[in-house]
Amino acid sequence: MYDKQSIVVHFKGWINSLEPVHRLSEQLREVLNDNSLGIFDGHEIAMDGSHGSLFVYGLDSKALFEIVKPFLVSADLLKCTQAILRSGTSERENNEIIIDL
Repeated sequence: MYDKQSIVVHFKGWINSLEPVHRLSEQLREVLNDNSLGIFDGHEIAMDGSHGSLFVYGLDSKALFEIVKPFLVSADLLKCTQAILRSGTSERENNEIIIDL
């Protein structure tokens, strides 16, 4: 159901602790659960803490981004952040919007 559109947030910067990542993940999970527009599907962090990604899926990537943007902008762990909004029902129709935060 939520696999049609997505937001992938890529960030760089040294992460010394996973606590801020877990805190942001929980905030995203809660806000998305509260409005039923999508789901937060987790994160990936490089073993050396140098970069990572967050994954959000839903029916409307632009609407999702409006909801999660305040949390992404205020997260102190995210540096050199880029959000990729993807829409489309197939790989051929896939449209991407890249937003620097």
